[in-house]
Parts: sequence; C-alpha cells; structure tokens
Amino acid sequence: MSIADQVIVGDDCRLFPGVVIYADCQIGDRVILHSGVVIGSDGFGLALDQYRWVKIPQVGRVIIGDDVEIGANTTVDRGALGDTVLEEGVKLDNQIQVGHNVRIGAHTAIAGCAGLAGSAKIGKRCTIGGSAGISGHLEICDDVHVSAFTMISKSITRPGAILASCPR
Repeated sequence: MSIADQVIVGDDCRLFPGVVIYADCQIGDRVILHSGVVIGSDGFGLALDQYRWVKIPQVGRVIIGDDVEIGANTTVDRGALGDTVLEEGVKLDNQIQVGHNVRIGAHTAIAGCAGLAGSAKIGKRCTIGGSAGISGHLEICDDVHVSAFTMISKSITRPGAILASCPR
C-alpha cells in the first residue's frame, strides 16, 4: 500500500526530510512539517491489568487543518477512539508532545518543549510558552496566554494571562 492510500495530504504542503505520517491521517492545505515530525503515532494508552500494563488500541486519527506549521521533532499522537485535531492556523514549535485526543483551536501558537496530555482541549488564539505543561482532560478557553514553565492542572474558563509562580 502506498502512502497515498493511507494518508490524505492537502495541496501546497512542505514536508521536510524525516517526517513520518502514519495511516489514516489527514493533512490540510499549505501545511509545513519540519524534519523529524511524527504524525499519528500511538498515544500513551495503557491499562494496568493485575501487575502488568496492557496496550489499549489507538484507533482514532490525526486531522490537521489548513495553514498549520509544526516544528522539528514534534509528535502528534493519534486519538484513542476519537481524533486528535489541530485546527487551521495552529503553529507548533520544535519538540512538542501533543497527546492522544487533544484538540488545539484555530490560530493557537505553542512554544518548544511544551507537553499537552491526552484529551486536553485548547481554545482558539491561545499562546502556550516553552516547557509549559497541560494536564490531561482539561479545557482551556479561547484567548488564554500561558507563560513558559507553567503547569496547568485545572481547566481555565476565562481569557487572560496565566503565569508560573516564582518561589522566593
């Protein structure tokens, strides 16, 4: 089976060397994927059965909207049951982890080394600073700006800036 049989890739896209796109993924128009990007790998879906971990099949897809750019060595995991979605105009820096079933709203930008755990929902026009972390199953509303090195451990329901605490 050729890659064309497995992946839907839009028009006028740029894929740099070393990009990997797994089966059943959909890439919009004018998407840029830098070297080392992996789209559609399995998420960290495991369940403890007695004293051993059992892999849960990851059967969802990755859907990437138009005008998205993804930096080098960033991974976007496929959904476990539903889809992982990057809406139009999303910009991801290098070395970001996007977990399974994550949804990133249109025109959101995320800086390097950030991590978004499974099933997190990020609103439109958000910014997330470098090395920030978003716990799983949380929702962040539109127009939220998370500073670098901030850990988000609860949903955010009002627009504005979220700053990391600085112990003295």
